[in-house]
Amino acid sequence: MNNDRIRIALLFILIAAVSLASACSSGNEKPGGGSKSAPQFTLSSLDGKRVAMKDLSSKVVVIDFWATWCGPCREEIPHLNKLYSDFKGQGLEIVGISMDDGPDVVKDFAREFRMEYPLVMGSDELAEQFGGILGLPTTFIIDRKGNIVKRFVGLPPAEELSRVVRELLG
Repeated sequence: MNNDRIRIALLFILIAAVSLASACSSGNEKPGGGSKSAPQFTLSSLDGKRVAMKDLSSKVVVIDFWATWCGPCREEIPHLNKLYSDFKGQGLEIVGISMDDGPDVVKDFAREFRMEYPLVMGSDELAEQFGGILGLPTTFIIDRKGNIVKRFVGLPPAEELSRVVRELLG
């Protein structure tokens, strides 16, 4: 019961932070602009496969920081699944980075929500490498050269996410 109250309080804080951050910083980077390089990481996916940023260097990559308890994160899953399905064969990769406490709840959640893209467990250190995560979801789009070209704090507009990915895939 006490954990539920803490989660609800954190959710309200998160919503306030996301609202403020979205108004101030959503979509700072532009495709093709001189954006910073994406951090290098190597993690194991929930199904035991290695996910390394260096292995994705020739792809357009969507990195999505999310959590099972996050309402907007749940809302974006069908959009990410469709994006992955539509563009995976054209050089798109999506990596969902869960900020939950452990993989067991994420595995069950991923099955229930039929998440089709690779999922890994994140950490505060990884979030800091990406410049800090102000709210969930936080989504980064990375071009084929490994540069972060777009960042969304909060639920990304599906149309804009798709448009940027299409532009980068050429």
